[in-house]
Amino acid sequence: MSKFAVTCIAHGESLPQKTIDQIAKEIIETSKQEISIKTVKKLSTRATDIFVEVASTVSQKDFKNELTSVIESHDNVDVIVSANNEYRQAKKLFVFDMDSTLIYQEVIELIAAYAGVEEQVHEITERAMNNELDFKESLRERVKLLKGLQIDTLYDEIKQKLEITKGVPELCKFLHEKNCKLAVLSGGFIQFASFIKDQLNLDFCKANLLEVDAEGKLTGKTLGTTVDGQCKSETLLELCDNYKVPVEASCMVGDGGNDLPAMATAGFGIAWNAKPKVQKAAPCKLNSKSMTDILYILGYTDDEIYHRQ
Repeated sequence: MSKFAVTCIAHGESLPQKTIDQIAKEIIETSKQEISIKTVKKLSTRATDIFVEVASTVSQKDFKNELTSVIESHDNVDVIVSANNEYRQAKKLFVFDMDSTLIYQEVIELIAAYAGVEEQVHEITERAMNNELDFKESLRERVKLLKGLQIDTLYDEIKQKLEITKGVPELCKFLHEKNCKLAVLSGGFIQFASFIKDQLNLDFCKANLLEVDAEGKLTGKTLGTTVDGQCKSETLLELCDNYKVPVEASCMVGDGGNDLPAMATAGFGIAWNAKPKVQKAAPCKLNSKSMTDILYILGYTDDEIYHRQ
């Protein structure tokens, strides 16, 4: 027997009962398994858990794939399949991508604007994030375009432009209260990842290092190991080991193709307002406006999230 929680999160202000009933009906009709819906739990006016039991043993990934048509047919509702086990709510490590995840911007494009190459860099970024271009190669191409830029005087100015994604501070605070370790693994640059780490009181950060010459100008290269998809995946496992966290109790949140390896390695993965190809390949997609909605995926209610009595 396998047990799952199918979480429905509306993008609007409410999730109508008729929509919940329709999704529950579609789950039964679509699945090839012998299944039953045990209970339904309201998490908020916008989110509901549908608890499903499957007679046979099936993985979260396979069951999610069976429900692809259900997941993709509701434009204004995210339908998320989670294994309903002891690790669902007991996450002890959350790893986040930075650009377009913890913050709204792509830092390399902010830098590129100063070098007058924003359009070229944006085009390469789009291809890389949509998993159409190898990340290492895309990083080399983009950083090469920045060669000669006087960067040392721009760090503080760029940091002031970084806008933290709605709901991220509240999510991080809640998870820390649950004794969860938090990390940012970024294909961007360490000066900015460290800044975001400090802003959000995260436990760990890793990102790429831009090479700067003696005059404070970019050389068009990075130094050290490239933080790509493989590096993120390997670092997630290292963090699990260092923090004594079972891999099943970890979660990766990101928006790009280079986040997929870590999502596959982690106990769970969330594609946050991601590119279409990433949404399809990830364990789940979340396309809402506030990252606190991740707590619904873990099964928390509004009363628990907002500490209501």
